[in-house]
Amino acid sequence: MSQNYHPIVYTRLRQLFAAGDWEALIAYLEGLSNAHFRSAGNMIGERLLSNVTADVFWEVARRLIAWQPKAFTVTMAKAATPRLVAGTLSFSDAGFLQLAAYLSSDERIIDRQKLLLQWLPIISEPQTMERLFDLLHVSEPRRRVDFLLRTDGLTSAFVLLRTLRFEEHDREYLTDVCRQLLRRTSTLSSGHAGSLFFNLASLLRTYFDLPDLRGTFSLALQPYELSRLDTDFDTFCRIVTKV
Repeated sequence: MSQNYHPIVYTRLRQLFAAGDWEALIAYLEGLSNAHFRSAGNMIGERLLSNVTADVFWEVARRLIAWQPKAFTVTMAKAATPRLVAGTLSFSDAGFLQLAAYLSSDERIIDRQKLLLQWLPIISEPQTMERLFDLLHVSEPRRRVDFLLRTDGLTSAFVLLRTLRFEEHDREYLTDVCRQLLRRTSTLSSGHAGSLFFNLASLLRTYFDLPDLRGTFSLALQPYELSRLDTDFDTFCRIVTKV
């Protein structure tokens, strides 16, 4: 029998979900052995939350994260990921806004970080990424940069450029960000991700005029190409992937 499935536990969980009795759900989980508790968490995330309404999903997520954040924050984030991609959940859902408000306190910063690290890589629209940062109370530019440097993809690259505009006065910091991108390039032997980091470093070097950044860069940019880089996502994608 898979450690992720236990028929007796699953039957009881289904009954509680059908009844919508979340207090009884928590009481039941609290009484389980460690092994059955782990199985229950997996079954909730992988099975029971896969087709409930958005309101139910976020209600369960909020209650379980509030009760046992170490056990359920990542579980709920992973359960939400395919549904966010499919469009059956949204960061505009009333239930998610309630969850975000609950997580706004300083004591919940670790939970917010876990959600961001899980969800940033799946976001395809820059406005959605910036909105998620706002909703999860990550407003300081350098904190956003810390997350964006750990996230692959064109969306995070574009938002990184837009975020770094708030730090354009600190050329030493901007140069260090580019060096971090180049170090990420060096850890990837080949492929799209490596070339994206390298091209992004080259683009940022030109955009912010960073002469102290040494290296042989293949991404040559004309002045007219720079004018819309931070406002037009399509233009940014075309330029940063052109080599």
